[in-house]
Amino acid sequence: MGKGSSGVYASRPDREEKKSIKEQISESIFEDITTGIYPPGTVLNEGTLMEKYGASKSPVREALVELCNEGVLTNIPRFGYQVVPITPGQFRDMQELRLIIEESALRRTVPFITDDQLAELEENVRAGAYLAEEKDVLKHWRHNMSFHLLLCKQCQNLYLYKTLVGILRFFSRGALQYYTNSWEKSKRTDTTSHERILEALRARDTETAVALLRKDIACMEEEIIRP
Repeated sequence: MGKGSSGVYASRPDREEKKSIKEQISESIFEDITTGIYPPGTVLNEGTLMEKYGASKSPVREALVELCNEGVLTNIPRFGYQVVPITPGQFRDMQELRLIIEESALRRTVPFITDDQLAELEENVRAGAYLAEEKDVLKHWRHNMSFHLLLCKQCQNLYLYKTLVGILRFFSRGALQYYTNSWEKSKRTDTTSHERILEALRARDTETAVALLRKDIACMEEEIIRP
């Protein structure tokens, strides 16, 4: 196959089996959307993608249909498949759902969190600190999301975790669409908010941990939707 994805953040991390050609193409297209190769409004067509991936029409079309079903693309008959932009209203609605999911997971986690789970979160925070000198917006975005996924995973509720995976997959589509302008203004690279959440978890302080989590998540709306 031609150029493929190195792994779309928050795409389907729970699936480890070998991916079909359709899945590989779908994830590669999604990756190209999140990295800005295909910005909102771009029209893709089957012929070009068949040539790019060295694949037949069937898996290419199936991949495009899958992305249409997900709301990433829209089919324009006799023209192609257009990359759908994310509106501020959609961001706000998904932000509300994200808060509900993450707060619920955190409240389940705090009273029963283990030393091993705390150590895993601490390792994630340390890894984020090493990115401080990096200029790659997407790399910082993805690491930030990895902390929130790991935090949710600690509650041991697979359904909450999978729901958050889908939510963050949605947000990853708009990361560059909205986040780059905010990045240029604020240059937020530190992991202070994550460190403070970790401190509250060590203290088994549920309300402080929840308040810090909500503040951390709210930064997205403050910086992306209301830059």
